[in-house]
Amino acid sequence: MENLCAGLIEQIQAHKLSPHSAITHFDMDVPMAVPLLAWLKAQESYPQFYLNYRDEPMTVAAIGKVRAFSDENLAQQFVLTHDCSLVGGLTFDKQAHFWLPRLFVQCQGNRWSVQVYWDNQQDFSSEQQACLQAVKTLQNFTALQPLKQVIRKQSSKASESMWAHWITQALQEIEQGHLSKVVLANQTDFVATQPIDAKDFLAESERQNTGCYHFLYAEQAEQAFVGSSPERLYARQGDEVQTEALAGTATIGDNPAHNQQQADWLLHDSKNDHENRLVVQGICDNLAPYVKHIHVADVEVKPLRQVQHLRRAIHAELSVPMADFVCLQAIHPTAAVSGLPQQSAVQFLQKTENFDRAWYAGTLGVMCQERAEFCVTIRSAMIEQEKISVFAGAGIVAGSDPQLEWQEIERKASSLLSLLTIES
Repeated sequence: MENLCAGLIEQIQAHKLSPHSAITHFDMDVPMAVPLLAWLKAQESYPQFYLNYRDEPMTVAAIGKVRAFSDENLAQQFVLTHDCSLVGGLTFDKQAHFWLPRLFVQCQGNRWSVQVYWDNQQDFSSEQQACLQAVKTLQNFTALQPLKQVIRKQSSKASESMWAHWITQALQEIEQGHLSKVVLANQTDFVATQPIDAKDFLAESERQNTGCYHFLYAEQAEQAFVGSSPERLYARQGDEVQTEALAGTATIGDNPAHNQQQADWLLHDSKNDHENRLVVQGICDNLAPYVKHIHVADVEVKPLRQVQHLRRAIHAELSVPMADFVCLQAIHPTAAVSGLPQQSAVQFLQKTENFDRAWYAGTLGVMCQERAEFCVTIRSAMIEQEKISVFAGAGIVAGSDPQLEWQEIERKASSLLSLLTIES
C-alpha cells in the first residue's frame, strides 16, 4: 500500500500554497479489494462517516474534519466554489452538520478513489503533516468480526399502553382536521454483555438487510449512529432529481405465498395507499416552486427482510442548478417520517414524544458539484459501547389501530435487533 500511495505522498510533499485557492485536494486511484468498513474500523481519527449506496455498487468513507458548516446553504456554496465532496446531513429537526473531511475514499468494485484535502488558510507545516498522516492510514485495516453479543432490554421510551395513548391523541388531531398524518416513533434501549463494535454491526446488517442504504456517523470513538435504511431522500445528477414516497407497510417472512398475499393486500389497501399518497403530495407540493416538472411513477412494492412497503418513485428537473440546499430544505423531513401538514405534525411530535430524535429520521449523504445523494436515517440505532438504542416509527392516519402500529414498529426494529442475540 505504501508504494501504491507514493504518488499521493509526492503530491503533498511538493505542494506550494496558491493565493487563488483556499482548498487543495490531492487525488489518486488505488487498486484495493478490502471492504471500506475494515479500513474504517482501524481508524482513530474522528469524525467518521460511511455510506453504502442502495441502488449502485458504491461505498464512501471519510475521516477527519478540515472545514465544518452548520448551514446547508453555506455548505452548497463551498462545494460550488471549491469542487470538493462534503459529507454530513440534517438531524430530524433540520440542524445541519456538514464537513469537508481530511480523507475521503470512494470505492467501486476493487478500486478506491482517494481524496486528501489541505486547507491553505491554515499553518503550512501542520496541514502538510496532517495530510501525510491521513495517507498513512490507508495501510491500516482491522478484520471485521461476527457479532456474538447478547443483549438485554433495558427500557423503552414508550410502553405499549403509552404508545396507544399517543396514537389516540394523534387520531383525535386527525379527526379534528389539524393533521392528515403523523409519524410517531419509539426508542428502545438494550445493554450488551460486551461492547458492540459499530463497524462489525453494520457489516452484518449489510449482509442481511439488502436493498438498503447502510450508513455510519461517529463524532467520537465511544458513540456511533448506524443504520440500514430502505428510503432515499433524494439523489441528484446534474439538475435531475430522483426522490420517492416510501410509506405503507405489510409483513414479510419465509413463506413466499404469504409474502405474495401480503404484497397484493398492500397494493389494494386503501389506508396504506392513502398514507403513501400523502407522502407524494408533501414532496411534490414542497418541490413545485423549484422544478420545471415532476413525474410520479406507478406504485410498486419494495420487499425487505422483515417488512415490505409501498413505493412511488418521483422524478423532477430542477429549475436552478446544483440546488442541494433547495432539495434538503424542501424534501426533509418528508411526510414518511413526520406527517402532514409538516409544521403541525412536527409540533405534535415535539409535545408528544418523550425523547429527542436527533439523527433518527434525519438525513445523511454526500454532496459534490456533479451529484449528491442522501438517505433517510430510519431503521437506525445509536451504539455507545455496551448500550444500543434502536429507533422505529409508524405512520398514523385515520383508521390506524394502536396494536397493529405497535406490531409494525416492533417488526421494523427487528431488522437491526435480530443481528444480535436477545436475552429471553
